[in-house]
Amino acid sequence: MPTTVEAPTLQELNVDEINVSSAVLKAAAHHYGSQCDKPNKEFMLCRWEEKDPRKCLEEGRKVNECALNFFRQIKGNCAESFTEYWTCLDYSNLAELRRCRKQQQSFDSCVLDKLGWERPELGNLSKVTKVSTSRPIPENPYHSRPRPEPNPVIEGKLEPAKYGSRFFFWNW
Repeated sequence: MPTTVEAPTLQELNVDEINVSSAVLKAAAHHYGSQCDKPNKEFMLCRWEEKDPRKCLEEGRKVNECALNFFRQIKGNCAESFTEYWTCLDYSNLAELRRCRKQQQSFDSCVLDKLGWERPELGNLSKVTKVSTSRPIPENPYHSRPRPEPNPVIEGKLEPAKYGSRFFFWNW
């Protein structure tokens, strides 16, 4: 039985894209994670609770807006040291971060001096946190099925099978 699916309009889906490489994302990851933590976690909570990405477009827009503002601030304040850092990561094939510690230190000190952002401690961003949101809780957040009806009561006396259990058809 076919059902109709309401797709979002193109205006709802139209957002500015962040055109950066994986080296840029890896270089900015720690600071981005600490600055855009709340919108990202709200978006992931919405995706987990709703199980329908169409219902989380507004949260996704907030994540995108936070990322754009983050990269604009980095570009406006620490473009040179950030470029040195991500190009070092790019040339080392993103594999060996130890080769780029000098550029990382330069970038981190620039961000601290000009923007006041401290690099989070190792493991800080992966800790479990509670997310407080203004979004109402969905009706069935776990998308579980209703409980099945209990088995009917068997009337009468149950007797063992005449020839024993079917599971043991070889009786040796």
